[in-house]
Amino acid sequence: MKSRFLFPSKARFLGLFLFLAGIAFFIYSQNSSKEIFVWYDLRPGAQNFTGAARDEAFDNEIQLFLVLSGLILLAFSKEAVEDEHIVQLRSDSLQWAVYVNYAVFAVLIFASYGLNFLMFTMYNVLTLLAFFFIRFRWKIYLLNRGLTAEVKGALQS
Repeated sequence: MKSRFLFPSKARFLGLFLFLAGIAFFIYSQNSSKEIFVWYDLRPGAQNFTGAARDEAFDNEIQLFLVLSGLILLAFSKEAVEDEHIVQLRSDSLQWAVYVNYAVFAVLIFASYGLNFLMFTMYNVLTLLAFFFIRFRWKIYLLNRGLTAEVKGALQS
């Protein structure tokens, strides 16, 4: 994965903000019956069968956009030091995430019988990025922990 396709490392903070804002908005909307982003069509011919102006709530779309854009920025931001080993870890983590995501998806296709399948597939779009981000961060953590242990061992001898 060439680094020219990655976001700057400072984009990770914006990604974290967008991700947390989307999650917070989702939690708020699940606990509240009030819709925040509503489009009211006030044109004369845009009345529904009850005579009131029809409306469309865009809360779900905005939540999904915030979480998705946040995960993309978190997952594909450069590291402070982007060397060949980090590039290899990123590539391996992406491949692992694709395998795991589609294995889970294949199993849950049959397990989700009778549920709202469109909502299920919408969440599945996010799980690929989530699996990648978790795996990549875990590998970076293990790499840093191993390097720290080597430095401590070198300092003690």
